[in-house]
Amino acid sequence: MPQYPVALVERHILDRAHRSLERVLARLETTAEVAGTLGGPELAGTVRTLLDDVDATLRAHMAWEEQVCYPETDRLAATPWASQVLRLQHDQISRLLDQLRAADLGGAEPHQRAVSELRGQLYAFHAILGSHLEQEERALLGLLVAEPAAPRADGLEEVEPRR
Repeated sequence: MPQYPVALVERHILDRAHRSLERVLARLETTAEVAGTLGGPELAGTVRTLLDDVDATLRAHMAWEEQVCYPETDRLAATPWASQVLRLQHDQISRLLDQLRAADLGGAEPHQRAVSELRGQLYAFHAILGSHLEQEERALLGLLVAEPAAPRADGLEEVEPRR
């Protein structure tokens, strides 16, 4: 079985995870768009389901990045500061997620102000998460792509096939 550099594996996983999070972004936007048309119980259920899915996907992804990907990024950049802003953004994202969970949508017909605040929070969460993903891809993938490939165990050079 071929050996791949850690950076290549991380880049692949990061890319796949970010594609999954793009679907989360789409759901955030859709939920914000329809929030004003739903009754209280339906809106509360929709938001709760969305946040459960976001929690399951996002928190595990952020933990993996902080434990595996960010240290590798700092190593490749030769500075512990390379991932600092991204770590701070993770804290901001977690706080926004907690605020969304705490939203009070009221009984059968939530107050218009509560719905407006919820929509604003969903759009803010969408903007911050989308910006964070873009920054990660520029910063992390740029470094990880630049990581040289590991030498082959048999000492032979890789040759690109002709096209």
